Amino acid sequence: LFRLLYTCGLRVSEALHLKVADVDLDAGVLAIYGAKGDKERLVGISDSMLAYMKSYRSNPLVANAKSIYFFPAPDGGFYDTSTIYDIFRKCLFDAGIPHRGRGKGPRLHDLRHSFAVHILNKWSSEGKDIYTCLPILRTALGHDRITTTEKYLRLVPEAYMEVTEPFNDRFHTITEVLCNEE
Repeated sequence: LFRLLYTCGLRVSEALHLKVADVDLDAGVLAIYGAKGDKERLVGISDSMLAYMKSYRSNPLVANAKSIYFFPAPDGGFYDTSTIYDIFRKCLFDAGIPHRGRGKGPRLHDLRHSFAVHILNKWSSEGKDIYTCLPILRTALGHDRITTTEKYLRLVPEAYMEVTEPFNDRFHTITEVLCNEE
């Protein structure tokens, strides 16, 4: 579930409400219905995630579950988001990553943010025009406005040397501090 949130940029509720019928493992596509704002969209699945999802669905505990949900809860319904948040916090604790409290992170929603930032950085490193790619990312995330998508993104100096390089001589210490913030 966590891997799917990151690799497809899904919201937690979208992943938990995925039905088996919404997942086409042959075509590598998820159909997201009833997302935020009651929107619908199709989301592609990477080859590595697709292999992982096929393996997950072939597990007898999952394959034999009498549930319409892709990630069935023990009662056959879907998991409550609070259960998934608890599991996420336990994973953080086991990894030695501190959780700084509600709303301060790391948060499950940060996987969605990471998806957006990493895909944008990938496109940038491939030399793609970011301004023509943003509408694609907006659609994948299920946003109505590009400004909503922009809130997910962070300017990473290494990916945008043409923006930051002219200021290095005059403002080196400022960009150095900003780079080391995270």
